[in-house]
Amino acid sequence: MAEPGPSRPATSAAAGDYPELLGFCARAEALIAELLLLSDRAPPQFADRRFDPVLFDFRYFDSPGDFESRIEGNIEMEALEDQLRESCGPYMQRFFALLDGAVTYHEELCSYLNDLQEGLYAHCTLDGVLENNGACQLLVESMSLFGCMILIMEHRIGGLLRERLLVAHLRYDRTFSHPNVERICELCRRHVPTPGSPADFGSSSCFSEVISVQKPEDLLGRFPFPEPVVDAVITCLRNGDVYNHIRFYPDPQHRTTALSLQGGHLYVLLFYSRDLLHRGLVMREIVDRFFKDNWVVPIFLHFSVDLLVSWDAYKEAKMSLVSCLSPASIRDISLHHYSKVPHLLADLGVHIRAINKKYVLDNSPSLLSIIRECNFTLRWLLLHRLASDKKARDLVISIGSSQQVDEGNLLKLLLKASKLEFEVKQLHVELLKTRESTWDKKRHDALECVKDLSQNYLGVGTASCKFKNKTLKDWLEHLFSEVISLNYTAIGSSGRTIHRVLSTLKDIEMLNQIKESVQIKEGFAKIQKNLHDMIKVLNLNQEATSIFTAITDAKYAWVYLTLFEALLKKNISQNPAETLLLHTLFLKFQSWLSAPVQRIKQCESPDYHCVSTYYSSKYAANIFAVLDAIPVTLLKNTTAVSYVNADQSTHLVNRINKEALEELMQLDQQLCEARQAAKLCTISEGLQNISKNFDDLINLNLGGWLKKMIKRELALQLEGKLKCLAKPTNGDIENDLNSLSNYMLSQVQRVEFLQDILHIDGCSIWQETLAAVLEQCAKRELLELMAHMERSTNVVKQFNSVSSPSTFFGNLLQHIVQLTSPSHSMFIEAMVGWFDARGHELLGMRFFNLLELWAGLDGRGLGPIPMDCVGQVGLACLDSLIHILIKQTMENTVKDLHNLVNTKSQDELSKLDDLLGPPMSIPLMGWSSYKQMVKMFDSSWGPLVEKLATIGQLQLVRNLISFKLRSACKIKANTITSSVEVLVSSIHMQKQTCESGSMDQTIRLFHHNIKEQQRFCGLLSPLKAIYSSDDPPMFLTRLLSVFSISQLSRYVLDVHLGSLTSPLKRSTADFSAVIVGLCTLLRQFDSFCTIQYIQFMVQYMRTAEAAFDAMTDAHKGITHSSESPKAVFWLISFCKYMDISRDVLESCLPACVLAILQS
Repeated sequence: MAEPGPSRPATSAAAGDYPELLGFCARAEALIAELLLLSDRAPPQFADRRFDPVLFDFRYFDSPGDFESRIEGNIEMEALEDQLRESCGPYMQRFFALLDGAVTYHEELCSYLNDLQEGLYAHCTLDGVLENNGACQLLVESMSLFGCMILIMEHRIGGLLRERLLVAHLRYDRTFSHPNVERICELCRRHVPTPGSPADFGSSSCFSEVISVQKPEDLLGRFPFPEPVVDAVITCLRNGDVYNHIRFYPDPQHRTTALSLQGGHLYVLLFYSRDLLHRGLVMREIVDRFFKDNWVVPIFLHFSVDLLVSWDAYKEAKMSLVSCLSPASIRDISLHHYSKVPHLLADLGVHIRAINKKYVLDNSPSLLSIIRECNFTLRWLLLHRLASDKKARDLVISIGSSQQVDEGNLLKLLLKASKLEFEVKQLHVELLKTRESTWDKKRHDALECVKDLSQNYLGVGTASCKFKNKTLKDWLEHLFSEVISLNYTAIGSSGRTIHRVLSTLKDIEMLNQIKESVQIKEGFAKIQKNLHDMIKVLNLNQEATSIFTAITDAKYAWVYLTLFEALLKKNISQNPAETLLLHTLFLKFQSWLSAPVQRIKQCESPDYHCVSTYYSSKYAANIFAVLDAIPVTLLKNTTAVSYVNADQSTHLVNRINKEALEELMQLDQQLCEARQAAKLCTISEGLQNISKNFDDLINLNLGGWLKKMIKRELALQLEGKLKCLAKPTNGDIENDLNSLSNYMLSQVQRVEFLQDILHIDGCSIWQETLAAVLEQCAKRELLELMAHMERSTNVVKQFNSVSSPSTFFGNLLQHIVQLTSPSHSMFIEAMVGWFDARGHELLGMRFFNLLELWAGLDGRGLGPIPMDCVGQVGLACLDSLIHILIKQTMENTVKDLHNLVNTKSQDELSKLDDLLGPPMSIPLMGWSSYKQMVKMFDSSWGPLVEKLATIGQLQLVRNLISFKLRSACKIKANTITSSVEVLVSSIHMQKQTCESGSMDQTIRLFHHNIKEQQRFCGLLSPLKAIYSSDDPPMFLTRLLSVFSISQLSRYVLDVHLGSLTSPLKRSTADFSAVIVGLCTLLRQFDSFCTIQYIQFMVQYMRTAEAAFDAMTDAHKGITHSSESPKAVFWLISFCKYMDISRDVLESCLPACVLAILQS
């Protein structure tokens, strides 16, 4: 079993002799931990007024039928019942288990105490238990902890909430017949509310854990203990020193602090006594011994009570307390403690600056005294500044203000005291480890001094002062033998011998011959110093460690980690050196972890893991709450450095003029950077101290937390920057992207500056943060798009009218859609960009290069920084958003085509289709057949042109994005890209297996992930993407061929640009956008549709050539029809975007058409 701490000095053997009592204490500690956990997680539904109709208190038991009848048949209330049962069922079961465990504990403990009182145990009796300090502690705690649990339950989980939880559980689980249900109801029954208490729905203020319960005697009286046992235990507590703490506090002024743990148990047990609180003489005796100079008493961990409030209903107890703690007395006590704070701070500063092993060895008593005094003062001030009694609290705080001691001074005292305590403890442990070697060294030094003096007296030495004295010579020889006989293991005899030798040395020093010789005096002084050090080394023992642990315990002030949180954060941001003190501050509260599980650990209970996990999680949460300011401070201190680096151009020079040397050295910038680096190093050292000293205590995973918090701060800053760009740019988005690129550069420099100091992977953190922020921004824009899609069928058209996009990607999309509008721009494939009517480039590769490299280059053209595929994330997000726009437009287009076919008579369409005949023939009516069909759908072509042009416009943009992704990944992530290509090839070879439907879910998920990686690497062609799974409308290919024919008249063939262009300055959709949109539409259906469309277009070309030949015969000298070359170019462009081989196309064309193509 583990050795108990000094706060409970019972030995493991003593605890093991009384396993029943030890088991009760362990169970009580586990119950309290469960209670605290449940109180932290109280379900909010029980405080929600919407659930009031289905939540009942104990009035339910008076007439359950009436309450149930209100719910039966009421759909809304039944829905609330189901919601409550589903969301709160596990919590209610756990709460009921806690209550059942508590009443079972009380029943079994009372049975044990009755048997103990009656002497039914052969190995122990009540008197025997009380006479044994260890057993007495267990007996006291077994009863006191149960009382603490009831008080904490009333404090943290109000009576109304307890009643509602219990009634709800009994109703839902139908456990009304549970054997302990009556006693559980008694435990949950609402107590008299405390005036001004914070309602019945859970815990009080998180800043104060001072329990304020009115008439606690009535509350604890529901579960009494045998009165003779209670009286015997109280008598033992009143008169003895159960925990042996008085030996740690020799000063009588510290007596109440020495007995504070005992006093907390006594406070609880007094309420189990019938009349002690009403007996004046007894209460005066108790107050004089335990509470004469303090009225805020800790009873468990950081939970305390204010006696001025708690004893208000007990006249004799209150009078006894007030007689010692009148306003004048409180003023004097407060003044005494506050006046010591400045002196203690000064003394602590002196000791901290001088601390080392030698200093600890020489000054152990004074160090112990200052540490004890600091903790005594801190304990009184910190506890009484949280008193529940307003008058007393205000008086204490006002005295502090008059002495100019505020929270800042108290925090400084706490930090410095923690620092000194930690250093002294560490050095004391090191001294204990080297105790024997240090003692041997001091003895050797003393022997050398004696030998040197002996040689001097014999006259053979080289000393300048030589004289002979046989008596002294004999005595020195005797001294030599005495020192050499000293044995480290015989501490008692060695100590007595050293004291005897020192006494003799002092007598010899009085001889005239010794007084007159400086060298002899110096030799004697060295001998005395070494002998004194040997005594100090012998006095080193584990008892000092126990004393330090006892007097430095600060679990009572746990709430001050929360109260001082804002002040600590402010101090850290202003002075990063504060982080060097944080680990000692946190370690000062480590007893908060060990104290509530001490009995559980001694008992080797299986509850140890879960209970310690709960306290560790709370401990770590408070630590991280304080450290939350560090990431902000880190990034703040790197800002100046990054700005300096970003603004300073670095270039090589061949010659340096003497006059320009100082400017080139950039001393001011280097000084600024050095200062920031020093601050960062200080913070890094502080974090390393925390991580190193908490490894054996709890698993903080400080490195993971730091990365997470730096990511959070970087994300917040990046989101703010992107939010600033989410506004109309008036065509100046490239300047915004340049600004964003510079910002990215400064951010990268900051994380690179941090990574070497903090030992973290800064580039990886930046990559993950940037990717996460961009993806989150894209998700927000996607939600915006979905909202627009619900209101409109043409979201792309709205981009031309939206004045203020709410996201960065929305702004980017608006800019791209406006500049690439098919009605105002023209895509020239050879130039890979969009141009206006004057030939000015509106959008091209330069823009996409900037977009891809906005965070991928170092901003000065010096090459890539060590970051892979960062710009690609933004491009991939943009590509996914455009994919959504195309998908919606495509679905609407297919829907419109279905409607178009349905609105026209299908019989009429069938007749026209028959009139045109099979693809390989020429219509009987010739060219006029096409004119008739074009005229039939003339009013429908406008909307179709607009939608196809929109699809084609976005497809061309996606095509350029895909090209940039592919090229960038080939350069920056060639290994990944090659791996994906190999995987895709391998999957393609298993195509038959994949299409057979025999894949399991894992393989399907693998295929999906591979496709996503293909898209990210630009290995998926947007022109081959499938956006719609609808069936094709009837006569689709015939309609689209007629549509294509109808559009030929709008364009002329420009051989210089290699494209069809509009001959007029009117709004005509860009040919490239229309043809790509047409290709994308046909790609959604079976390949047969594509082949049939080509055949129909070839049929039209034959018909046009036949009509041209007839006109040529009738009218000699007529020029070649312009329709055929345009139709041929249209079809060639179509096949190119559909990835149909030119050889296949030429094999389908007749000789006459080939002649046109060759011309």
